[in-house]
Amino acid sequence: MGHTVEHIYTDNGKANAVRIKNQKTGETWVETADHVVANVTVQNLVKLVADENQPQTSHPIPGYKRRVDKLPSPWGAFVVYLGVDASAIPTNCPPHLQFFYNYDGPIGENNSLFVSVSHPGDGRAPTGKATITASSFTDTQIWRHCQDYQELKQKYMEEAIARLSEYFYLKPETIVHQEAATPRTFVKFTARDEGIVGGVGQRLTTFGPFGIANRSPIQDLWLVGDSTHPGEGTAGVSYSALTVVRQIEAEE
Repeated sequence: MGHTVEHIYTDNGKANAVRIKNQKTGETWVETADHVVANVTVQNLVKLVADENQPQTSHPIPGYKRRVDKLPSPWGAFVVYLGVDASAIPTNCPPHLQFFYNYDGPIGENNSLFVSVSHPGDGRAPTGKATITASSFTDTQIWRHCQDYQELKQKYMEEAIARLSEYFYLKPETIVHQEAATPRTFVKFTARDEGIVGGVGQRLTTFGPFGIANRSPIQDLWLVGDSTHPGEGTAGVSYSALTVVRQIEAEE
């Protein structure tokens, strides 16, 4: 934690080292490796291996970069985190809910909200309190190019809370804490390219055998996470890591 991989070094088509930066002190150093396993987006991977002296004109895997550049723009996420009094939660409320408000509207931008709700004793909230986490897909470019970021963030948060209030009892006296995250939040805390979530998206051109492989075009450089097979989610990204471990062990 608290460290960033700034560059993946290659030599004769083989990954052999990474440059690491301490986020607090600014110190950098190089670690050599027999294998490099990158738990990043495929967009980040392309940038990490780019020629630092000529990042725009030269690339060690140009065909791979072209494919990544042509991928449809991935989604970002807008997420509202609420700490509430237990009285805000309806009786027999399920732990997960999916709300879709306008069937003629987009599947995102607060028109659909996926909601997770804590339950007593699950460790996510003190006695008598609860947490509500609601997320919606959002276009990362809206947040990247907006004129007033804080105003847009506040607008989205108020809109999401208003829509959640149709099911939950959300009033000033029942909301203990509220905060929100946007694609810019995920850029800051996870360094994911443009704050994207959910991998490359499941389409015919990216599904199954047409997806992004764990094995990159650079020898001994591997990709795990939601950009690669079998996709997003705890089970999916864990399986991608297990797949890489098995492939590395098979080569030893």
